Amino acid sequence: MKKKILILFGILLCIVFIAADTIHAAAQAKKQAISTNKDKLLTMAVQGKIVHAEPSRSYTTTWDGKPKMAIGIGGINYNLKIGDKVFGWASGDRATVGVATVGTGESRGRASWLTLTSIGNQVKVLEGEAKGDKGVIVGKFESYALVHFEDSVLERLEIGEKLQVKAKGVGLEIQGFKDVFIHGLTPELLEKIVTQNAAGKLEVLVVKEIPAEIVGRGAGGGSLSGNWHIQTCYPPDIKKYGLDELRFGDLVLLKDTQTDYGRGYFKGGATVGVVCAGPSDISGLGIGVTPILSTRTDKLTARIDPTANIGKYLGLKMKKPSPRKNPTALKTNKDKLITTAVQAVVHPAGSWGYSTTYDGKPKHSLGTASINYTVSLGDPSYGWANADHVEPDVTIQGRDSSRASECAIAILACIGNEATVISGEAKGAKGMYIGRHAGSDDLAWFPKDVLEKLALDDKIQVKAKGVGLKIEGFEDVRVNKLSPELLEKMGIKEKGNQLVIPVVMEVPGHIMGSGLGWPFIEALDYDIQTTCPEIVEKYDLKSIKLGDLVAIRDHYDNYGNGRYKGAVTIGVCIHGWSDFSGHGPGLNPVLSALPGRIKTKIDPDANVAYYLGIKEKPRR
Repeated sequence: MKKKILILFGILLCIVFIAADTIHAAAQAKKQAISTNKDKLLTMAVQGKIVHAEPSRSYTTTWDGKPKMAIGIGGINYNLKIGDKVFGWASGDRATVGVATVGTGESRGRASWLTLTSIGNQVKVLEGEAKGDKGVIVGKFESYALVHFEDSVLERLEIGEKLQVKAKGVGLEIQGFKDVFIHGLTPELLEKIVTQNAAGKLEVLVVKEIPAEIVGRGAGGGSLSGNWHIQTCYPPDIKKYGLDELRFGDLVLLKDTQTDYGRGYFKGGATVGVVCAGPSDISGLGIGVTPILSTRTDKLTARIDPTANIGKYLGLKMKKPSPRKNPTALKTNKDKLITTAVQAVVHPAGSWGYSTTYDGKPKHSLGTASINYTVSLGDPSYGWANADHVEPDVTIQGRDSSRASECAIAILACIGNEATVISGEAKGAKGMYIGRHAGSDDLAWFPKDVLEKLALDDKIQVKAKGVGLKIEGFEDVRVNKLSPELLEKMGIKEKGNQLVIPVVMEVPGHIMGSGLGWPFIEALDYDIQTTCPEIVEKYDLKSIKLGDLVAIRDHYDNYGNGRYKGAVTIGVCIHGWSDFSGHGPGLNPVLSALPGRIKTKIDPDANVAYYLGIKEKPRR
């Protein structure tokens, strides 16, 4: 009897499972593919160009009143890719994924680049080394259309190069759902993320639903361009809503939000968008979302899928190899640094005739700007005929802002970054960014044979990486203007709670001069005054070489430079001597800390030229 009951129970279970499968299959059968008017869409060519990076031009203020150097918007971004997490990038603030582009030509043509292109449209490079290569639109942020290119293409792209898109998507409609607006999306992508469910609603694959209470800037803007922000200025929201799990390219649904003829709050409405930019520490701002679908009615419903990312639907490679670790190197956050392209031109020399030295003598000075065939990094800073503020190697200057100190190269380039000549006879030659002189701007080193081919106004592009660099366990030590590769070569050791840093010499803070008080150290150098012969002799200042590491006692250079008793700042000598009051060899501040965190060690070979392999260390 017991055996018969068990057999009967088993049969009943089978019937239940079969019925459940039948119901599920029926539901799936009722979930229909959508029908669109894709065969009626126009496909048109529009042109754009790659734009410069747009870092903040000074320190911005975060929601909690702290200064921040915000970077990551615009430009050629080498290491923020579709599929990467949006959080965790050093100094990143609304960092954009891929390559940022704007329209070309007259205002109407420029606008069409944003309003006519769609996510999923093919992009073709029209000029330069990557001419003919293809990419794809992956988002829009503020005035930029964002393009994904494979790594092999990224390495050959240049700022300013023209692109062309076969724009298709404007006018796209889902049959039976005219009140659902579609913006900037190809029909092929639409069909992969939207189906019609059994209840007659449109079901959209998204990673998360975002409540209106944390939707930030975007209201009041037009629907054909621009974007929404998911606010990240209230830290508890980040964990509560799982914002730290979001990746570039993720699809999200913004609740109670309309993006039809404009953008705004609408109870019961919904906007679906693509994550295109990273978080922000600024009030009201946050993760950028490109809107692609919207309705004021309840016609859109979300189906949560953690893998709902446009990279998957576009067939993009979203995995990167893990970087190899160097167990002997300082532990830093180098894997979280944003790498972006910045550009400059070889800057011509200028001459203003005679000027007056500190002791009342006329002097016709030279040595700043141009191509210096005589003096290179590692050479003496003193003793060159008629020289004043002599600059080693090649002086370059940004052209993306009217003020050179506000150009992207001045803010983002770091000593040791790779520099490439991208125009003229020396095109393709490789060198290095070696520092910044706030008077005549930025400096690059190239081998001697390259100097012979360089011409004034030739273009130089630098892969800028280093802003936001920190040393683990010493996050309070300010690192500035250093590439992570150079930092690892400087022979810095940890000893207890201190960093032991090799320097050629130490100087007291009270002899620092021109540049003192500058409130923006990313674009700063300031001078060791050499206008007092007694001081020059006492501290042996004539022995300083270009590229030497010099310790400044009682100075703290964090967001500005100035006196702080017991603090230590380490600077790299970037230009030579001066006979003018208040001036002398210029130092780029590269490391700085409050008392007790930096200990110096005298080393006559503590010079960037040796660390970077520009010159061989002398035998002693």
